[in-house]
Amino acid sequence: MKYLSYITFIFVAVFLCLPACKKMDFNYKKYIDQTNSYYPGKPVNVKFHPGKNRAMISWNRGTDPKVVKARIYWNNFTDSVEVLLDPKQDSVAHIFTGLSEMVYTYTLCAMDEEGHKSVPIELSGAVYGDRYQGTLLSRPMLAAVISADKKLRMVWGSADTTNGAVGTQVKYTDAAGKTIVKRYPAKKDTSVAEDVRSSAGFEYRTLYLPDSLAIDTFYTAYEKVNSEQMQVDRSTWIATADSYELYGQLPSGHPRMVLDGNVDTYWHTNHSQSPVTGYPHWLAFDMTAKVKVQKIVLQSRAAYFKEDFTNFKMQSSNDGITWADEGSFVLAETPDPQFFILPNAPVTRYIRIYQLGNATGSPHSHLAEFSIYGSYVE
Repeated sequence: MKYLSYITFIFVAVFLCLPACKKMDFNYKKYIDQTNSYYPGKPVNVKFHPGKNRAMISWNRGTDPKVVKARIYWNNFTDSVEVLLDPKQDSVAHIFTGLSEMVYTYTLCAMDEEGHKSVPIELSGAVYGDRYQGTLLSRPMLAAVISADKKLRMVWGSADTTNGAVGTQVKYTDAAGKTIVKRYPAKKDTSVAEDVRSSAGFEYRTLYLPDSLAIDTFYTAYEKVNSEQMQVDRSTWIATADSYELYGQLPSGHPRMVLDGNVDTYWHTNHSQSPVTGYPHWLAFDMTAKVKVQKIVLQSRAAYFKEDFTNFKMQSSNDGITWADEGSFVLAETPDPQFFILPNAPVTRYIRIYQLGNATGSPHSHLAEFSIYGSYVE
């Protein structure tokens, strides 16, 4: 019974296919010369390549030595173009320009000198333009960190790869003043550029290919990142303080904890060893190179943001001994990062947070994170 059912299924399938096959034969025979039994070898590896208001059809001519040209039809065979082939030419391509943003269908035939046509090959594809351009999103930048050795590390958010994002293009100025343009893959979350003049900032944009065979790349508008938006690398900094807790806050306590990128670790003033001193307290940083400090960022401990210092001054120094005031500020009671602009944007190697007091009257001070935005002085 299973065998008979299978035979019946095959019979029905063949019967249903007959009308479709006849229609295909009709379309096939309509555009080839049925008075001849010879047909030139058809093109091989035929591909449609979309572009920006244009398209390219590419193919290989095949092994038939009699093929000397090809003809491409469109608009239901009302329009066509002839493509002559060099005798030694294997890879062939033809580009159509001035196209609207829509789907196109082309039919390709190879031809010999007598005009005999090969079996036609039909292919379709979409052409892209302003509508597609309007959907493109610039990849978000999460961080840009510049180091003393002129390396720029860029941390990216997710790229819109489902819509064709393939990379990010970064344009910057090198130490010699030359404009450099580099491309980084969309699948990488971190990119590094070298020999960057940080004071000049940089620009970036996202690159899109609507199709893997596309002949044109689409770009978002450039986004400018100025030096005040670039975080200064802290990996070589040396942190000191008027005091710190050796044992009671482990693994926290030491001043360097405000440079580790972890909001759960922190600096804390001494509270277990005599004498326990009160305000003023200070945190100082040797940045090991001169930096133009444009913006600072402080972040309090998440669970104790109401108990750290409030009023403070920022101070700069060229020797770590003599300090100059760069502004007075108030740290709000919040666990979120707080940004402060230094109005004079001092160029300095040493920077200090001079803490004047808190709202609780406690003698202790603490801080989770500290960072600087600006540029190294070339």
